[in-house]
Amino acid sequence: MSISSPTYLTEESYTSQSSALDGDSLPAYGDKKTLFQGNRIARGLYKTAQGRLLNADVNGSFNIMRKVIPDVLDQGIKGLPFNPVVLDPLRMTGLSAFE
Repeated sequence: MSISSPTYLTEESYTSQSSALDGDSLPAYGDKKTLFQGNRIARGLYKTAQGRLLNADVNGSFNIMRKVIPDVLDQGIKGLPFNPVVLDPLRMTGLSAFE
């Protein structure tokens, strides 16, 4: 028995810069200059215009999905789970790396 899923090819320009949760436009490479609402504030961390934090790779991958399926939110996906937690193993010893 073989199970297969469709494969879609798409260009990925601006998927890391555009805010998925803010619904920023997703221009193709070379299109006019676009201003994006959110921004990457650290390696691997993206901040939306509303101040929500999410993993930058999650933001980028959701934007790639939006490029392939523009009405993806109308098809039953209500949003992205985000609830960042800082893990600090030193906190229990009183030697926090984040202070």
